[in-house]
Amino acid sequence: IAYLAAGLLGFAFTGFTGWVIDTREDMLGFDLNGFHNIVHFGIGAILIGVSLIREPTITQGVLIGGGLVYLLAAALGFTNNLSSLLSIDGTFASDNFLHLASGSAAILLGLLGGDVARRRVTATGP
Repeated sequence: IAYLAAGLLGFAFTGFTGWVIDTREDMLGFDLNGFHNIVHFGIGAILIGVSLIREPTITQGVLIGGGLVYLLAAALGFTNNLSSLLSIDGTFASDNFLHLASGSAAILLGLLGGDVARRRVTATGP
């Protein structure tokens, strides 16, 4: 829900023009542009949608895959390769640390969720 809300609220700062320009806008210290808002809104919507499916293996795959995407975003941000597309300015931008933490947490939750699903199947039988 946080990523969905951040994506929507970001448009209050950036408006709906200049999708990939560096707007120099920020929300709570996080860099913004229209494309960045759409990415966060989309990821939030996907995560909410997957949580409603209630299929552990799908949720696990989406969490691990999404986590890997966030770790890639963190790596690109730390090497200053996201400034033109997502308006993330600089190696030490707070976005990079958020992406690192979000990616790590998503992968960890995906892996732990798989363990819970395996224990559930073992306890109840196939």
